[in-house]
Amino acid sequence: KIARSMPNTPAQIGRGMTVWSCTSAINAEERDKIRQVLCSFGKAIYVEDESFIDMSTSISGSGPAYIFLLMEAMIDAGVHMGFSRDTATTLVHHTLLGSTLFAMETGEHPAVLRNSVTSPAGTTASAIYELENGKFRTVIKDAIWACYRRSLEMGGHDSNVGPGRPNVEPTVETLKEALEETFDQHSFVPPPPTSTTGSGKSSILKEAPPGEMVLDDE
Repeated sequence: KIARSMPNTPAQIGRGMTVWSCTSAINAEERDKIRQVLCSFGKAIYVEDESFIDMSTSISGSGPAYIFLLMEAMIDAGVHMGFSRDTATTLVHHTLLGSTLFAMETGEHPAVLRNSVTSPAGTTASAIYELENGKFRTVIKDAIWACYRRSLEMGGHDSNVGPGRPNVEPTVETLKEALEETFDQHSFVPPPPTSTTGSGKSSILKEAPPGEMVLDDE
């Protein structure tokens, strides 16, 4: 009988997010007890397929670190603009908290909520433009995929998954073919060495006995 769970740091204050799974040997009564324990420090979601545990690691398990990094960057920007660190911290904390609670209470899609704050040619639109131009979405998604792959690796599973990753293990033959193809694409025949004579003409260096040089003027 095995139960596996992935909580996160906010569980320390009763605001955690835990994804868990268990083997079929655990009966309904035992599952209820497990659920009660996990719900005692936040929200708990049960998944039948254990592979979702590794996926949740990349979103909710490691997710707080992403938020803390965003928080840190916003606070530092506020200090750079002139706010005291305490004031900047309060602004950022309550902005993130209020935005999260607002999204949860309204149930609206994040894009709808974002658009409601973004006026045409306004201040928010300028900020969003910079974030999009800096590939903010792509960086976040790539980070989550990287976390997921590392979770798979630590569990001894194949991590060759995700965008741009063929979901097959490379073999010696496929690697050899890839190397040969790369070599063929970049191979070239170097031109004969040339030299410029005193007259300004380009000359081709021909083979000559040791110690001698033969120039063939074009």
